[in-house]
This record gives sequence, C-alpha cells and structure tokens, in this order.
Amino acid sequence: MKSKFLVILLLFVIPGLLNSSFAQNKQKAANIEKIVWFGVDFTAVKFTLVTDDPVKIVNQYLSSINTVILVEPEKYNIKQYFNKAEVVNSIETAVESNLKINPSGLVVTSEYKLDPGEIKNIIQKYNSKDNSGTGLVFIAENLSKVSLSGSYYVCFFDIATKEIIDSRRMVGAVGGFGFRNYWASTIFNIMKVWSLQ
Repeated sequence: MKSKFLVILLLFVIPGLLNSSFAQNKQKAANIEKIVWFGVDFTAVKFTLVTDDPVKIVNQYLSSINTVILVEPEKYNIKQYFNKAEVVNSIETAVESNLKINPSGLVVTSEYKLDPGEIKNIIQKYNSKDNSGTGLVFIAENLSKVSLSGSYYVCFFDIATKEIIDSRRMVGAVGGFGFRNYWASTIFNIMKVWSLQ
C-alpha cells in the first residue's frame, strides 16, 4: 500500500519539479538583454513531400532563408519579438553547417520528429568567434507540405559552455511564394507567437 502511495505521489511531484525547472530557464532567457543570433540550423531537418531539388535546397535555398532574416530586419525583428535590448548577428556557423548537409536524405515522405536530446549535441558542435554571452538559434525539425507548417526548436544557450538555457519546440504556418519566402514565413510566424507569450 505504501509503495502504491509513493508511486502516485511521484506521478504528481515529478512533473511539478520539471515544470518548475523549465519555468526558471524560461525566465532566465527572458531576462537576458543582449543575445547573439546564430540563425537557423537545418542540419537535422527533414522536408516532407517537398518536390524541389534537394541539392539546390542545400546549396542555395537554406542560405537564402538565413540571409532574408538579416536583410529584412523590419519584418524579422528579433530584438522586438524576443524583447531584447541588443542583438548581434553571427550566422556563419549555421550557414557553413547547412552547406555540409547530405542532400540524399533531406526529403522524406512522412512527418518527422527530432529527438529532443539531439538539440544539445547540435549546439555542442558550434564554434564561433563569439565565445561569451547568450546565443539564440532556431534548430529546424520538419518542414512539411502535409501539415503546411515548419517545426523548430527555439534555443537560448550559453555560448561559452554550450549549455541550453531554454529550448522550446514551436510550429509556424507556411505562407508566401517561392521556396525561400514559403518556408521563411514559418520562422516569422513563430517569432510573432513568441512575442505574445
């Protein structure tokens, strides 16, 4: 009887502890005033039922998505959407990593989910000229023509230690014309939703 009571108690207590820890991380990320924007990391992404040439996606389109966020700062207003006093751009790591993606496994026929544990492994590989402060990166999971959406892990992390401060899986709807705008809109829609939280 005691063991049954203990199991029931743990079922209620453990989720509470996890939520408490998550809330502290979320608050810590919210309180940081200056961040380094690491861009969108597509190294673990899968495109579901996309008909575009995977080689062209890797060699051209992924870089163009990262670039448009920088060249249209009024729309992709990271400072405003994430409520930061200062944002420094440092997308070189993401751009270089994205160019090394193997196109052969990029497009799949079903929805894809990334193991959340893989997020830490991805961030651990980052080398940057910025060796201090807080980084923000979108790690792409699944860009899907089935659900007409893109899912990402939005991650704040300590640049020096690579420790994750806050990581949340979010989904944004597609929109616009052309490969770049169609999928970049999923990032824009996630940024807008984040600002309302």
